[in-house]
Amino acid sequence: MSDSARSPLSGCAILIAAVLMLVFLIGFSVWLPFRQADEIEKFTQEQPAPVPALQISDFETETTSLVERLENFRSSLADQDAEAIIELDAQDLNLAIAQFEPLEELRGTFHVDAVKDDLLHVSICYQLNGRPRLAKEGEDGPITADPRYLVGTLKARPLLTKRELVLSVDALEVPNSEVPEGFMGHFSTLRIFEAAKDHEVIGPAMAQLTSAQIEGDKLVLSRIPGAPIPDVVTDEQFQKSGGKIAIFLGAGVLVFLIFAGLVLFIGYRTQLRKIQEQEKTNFGEEDA
Repeated sequence: MSDSARSPLSGCAILIAAVLMLVFLIGFSVWLPFRQADEIEKFTQEQPAPVPALQISDFETETTSLVERLENFRSSLADQDAEAIIELDAQDLNLAIAQFEPLEELRGTFHVDAVKDDLLHVSICYQLNGRPRLAKEGEDGPITADPRYLVGTLKARPLLTKRELVLSVDALEVPNSEVPEGFMGHFSTLRIFEAAKDHEVIGPAMAQLTSAQIEGDKLVLSRIPGAPIPDVVTDEQFQKSGGKIAIFLGAGVLVFLIFAGLVLFIGYRTQLRKIQEQEKTNFGEEDA
């Protein structure tokens, strides 16, 4: 057998190429969370700064009035032939957050400062995942992340899906920082009522709404009989941020598998051809 047929060079090249591609994919998947953490740290802070929260005891009369109006609105929704409309100002919205259990996740993190210029002006303090690290004793999982807090104000307009009232964010302002456009693309839709969608009262009420808009200094929610229920925000948009990364990584894995398969196939065919040629040469020499 000739030296070229015995040479392990082609086999080593295949293995090296496959290992390099695998190392690249592993390295990229490890590098990406740290790259995201670097960007997030530029406009977030280590400690929370809770937003104002109304005390129900200071607004007993207003709270009673709000509960009565909401109950009347729910009763109107129960009559499929009736027009149901409710108007909520900034104080009403903040009282609802303070009063109703399905909205308790918004307490200390979401405060409506004003309703004006066709937008909700909101102070926020949202917890985000920071830089990844190994979990300490007592923490869940092998890998965790220290929290970072997004503290600022946003301007948003109400939108309806078939079953949910959401906010479309027009602008996000963070003191002394500039929020990257890439992050805004992931933060463009806020599902502030996601936890309440399965609530026995709030969920069915949201599912019947046909309009959510700003009029003057109020958020106006309505159900008009015969009007179509809008669906302007899809589940695909809600999952947009995670979907792009998953698609990219999936494509990378697919390319790696195809590349490795082709390299192995070509290398195998080349080696097989060399062996066959060498065998023919050996048979020829024996016949001679």
